[in-house]
Amino acid sequence: MPKPAGGWGTLNATAALAGGPLLMQDGQVLEQLNVDFNTSRHPRTAIGLTKDSKLIVAVIDGRSSQSQGLTIPQLGELMAALGCTSALNYDGGGSSTAWVKGEGVVNYPSDNGKFDHEGERAVATVFTLK
Repeated sequence: MPKPAGGWGTLNATAALAGGPLLMQDGQVLEQLNVDFNTSRHPRTAIGLTKDSKLIVAVIDGRSSQSQGLTIPQLGELMAALGCTSALNYDGGGSSTAWVKGEGVVNYPSDNGKFDHEGERAVATVFTLK
């Protein structure tokens, strides 16, 4: 849900996830501000919901010759191509790390400047799916 024009009051929900910018709403890829964060290719993490309420999580590598990352408009188009009707940019850079139980880090986080599985950034907040 986008931020209400009057700001947030109370929220009646058992869980909330904040990030930005909002990529898609009501099945439409949203137009984005023409600012460097949006127009430059970076590692990205996005979450989205499909019409049938399936959760899609995408982690995009970047900052290397093997993977250049995506712009925010490209990320919105990717989430639409994956069948999302709503989607949110969640984080980026070395924070864009996908870890799978039994596999470990499965992408190439960028914080160590190498295209390997070791560039994970220490962060205080994660989201997990079970």
